[in-house]
Parts: sequence; structure tokens; C-alpha cells
Amino acid sequence: MMHDQQKVLCIGSMGKDIFFPIDPTQLPHDAHCSDTQAKWFRFAYGSKIHVEDRFSALGGCACNVSVGLSRLGISASACGNVGNDAEGRWITEFLKNARVFTEKIRTVDDAKTDLSMILVDSTIGERTIFVNRDVGEKLVINAQDISGEQWCYMGSLYGEHIQENMRVVHRALVEQSVKLAYNPGGSNIAHDTDVVLDLIHHAYVVFVNRSEARDIVAQFNLPHNVDDQHDETFLTHTIKQHMKSDNGVVVLTDGRNGAWAYNGEYIVHTEVIEKKVCDATGAGDAFASGFFAGFLQGFSVEKCMQWGSANSDAVIDYYGAQEGLLLYDIIEERSQTFVVKK
Repeated sequence: MMHDQQKVLCIGSMGKDIFFPIDPTQLPHDAHCSDTQAKWFRFAYGSKIHVEDRFSALGGCACNVSVGLSRLGISASACGNVGNDAEGRWITEFLKNARVFTEKIRTVDDAKTDLSMILVDSTIGERTIFVNRDVGEKLVINAQDISGEQWCYMGSLYGEHIQENMRVVHRALVEQSVKLAYNPGGSNIAHDTDVVLDLIHHAYVVFVNRSEARDIVAQFNLPHNVDDQHDETFLTHTIKQHMKSDNGVVVLTDGRNGAWAYNGEYIVHTEVIEKKVCDATGAGDAFASGFFAGFLQGFSVEKCMQWGSANSDAVIDYYGAQEGLLLYDIIEERSQTFVVKK
């Protein structure tokens, strides 16, 4: 375990996920499509679909990343809203049992804990998510939430207080010397562009998927050709140039195509291990918590990539985003199976 303990506050969504695995081959032939061009489910009004099993798990980046970090020896706190209901109490108790600090979770009366219903194609692990956000959209972050923290990990934010919440985090970065690891979501990039770019500028680690990276780079209005939009080197280098920290890292994930990281000196790539995926939900958060835990311990970017890949690979064997998250001793061994190439 690490000796120089780092403190991380994970800000963002939290809720309950309910999974329904569906084997599309058992549906009527016109009720699904999973060719190389499109993937979808289609159900007729009034139909009743029998599901063999169901699973429940915590959801949302604040839950997923805080649990992932805690299992890897990082002192993690979760900051978000839950409702004054059974689901909210269940989430808080689960996080406590996972050794995540819960003092900055707020229980909001007259609001429902966020809930997602997730249909999973049990043959390939891809999913369709129906999400109901209620209490999460009421989140208001204040300076006291961030005071005393060394690091802040922030994912997508939702609701009417988005921009003010982002500005509170920004002030903490400037005035309190808090360091940021940032995973901006597509919605924030599209609708809160200026604040997102400002947070990226101050971040030490930026996690994006390929689509998010393209959307961010498009905001810089740099001359480029169509091929650049598909080039990991162009995407990661362009985002890194916008970050003021010389020690900053940009991490780009792309599902089955693996992940890339650029630290300002060189770019590295790691591939996924081909296997049947049970459920891809939470794979990105698992990668982020594995990579970030390594980063906080001063590991090389190559080893951070191995940790992220191993954590993500373990989670997709299960339904939900927490089961399968690796412990410190286990990740050391499993990470060695992932090859990182410059």
C-alpha cells in the first residue's frame, strides 16, 4: 500500500443502476439489430419481455471512481446528492463499507435518488440506459466541500447549477491549490464550453473518450484535415497544449480499440484483451480510477496505463461498475498482462 496518502474528492453523479440482461436471439427477429452499422432494441407497445435475471449496483462517476480509488489505497471522498429514500441510504451505506468518506454526500428531502434502468445485450455486453435524474440535478457545490482536499476528480455535471458548480471548482484550483483530474462529458462540452476549456487548462489529468476529444479539439478552431479527427496523436497533443501543467497527462479511451495517453513527451497505447464482455457499464470510470491511482503514486505513464487497463478489464466481467474493481495487490499482478507501446 502507498505510504504518502493522497486525498481525493470525487464530485459528480451518484445513483442506483438496475440491470436487465437480454439475449437478443430470444427476441422476435425484427426486435433487435446488431450488425456493424447499427445496434438497437425495439419493443412493441403492450409486449412483455421475460428476463432471466436482474442486478443492482451503484452508478455515477462519484460512486464509481471513489470506490475504485479506495480499493487501490487512495483516501477518497464522494460528493453528490441522494434522496431521503431507501436507495439513498443504500448508496451511502455501500460507500461507507467500501471505505469511502461520505460526509460530503447530501440527503435532499422531497427528492428521489437518481435511478437508471439498463438493458444489456447479454451476447456482447453493450447496453441502452434509461436514466431518471432528480436529486442529482439539484447539486450545489460550495467552497467548504473542496477545502482541505489535495485533489478533486470531477465528471459530468447536470442541472441548473452546472456553471456555478464548475466555477466553484475553478476558484478552488486557483485559490486553494487544489489539483484537478477531469472527465468532461459530452453535454458539458457542448453547452458549457468556455468553463470546460478553462477547467481543462488547469487540470493535471484529463480523461476523454474519442468523441469527447473531437468535440473539445473542435472548439480550438485549429487548421486541420478530416484525418486529424481520427488521429489519436493530433487529438491528445492538441488538448495537452491547452493544459498549463508541464506534468499534465491526456488520456483518450476508445472502447475495444484500447486507450492512449500523452504526457507532453511521448504518446503510448495499450490494447484491450479480446474476450466476451458481460457489461461495459463503468468501464471508463474503472480505467480512470486505475490510471489515476497509479498517477498519484508517481508511476510512469506506461504503468498507469497498465493499471487502468487491468481495472477496466476486470469490471466488464460483471454487471455494474463496482464489482470486479481490483485491490492494490491484485492489480499489480494483472496489470502485467497489458502491453503498452510507444
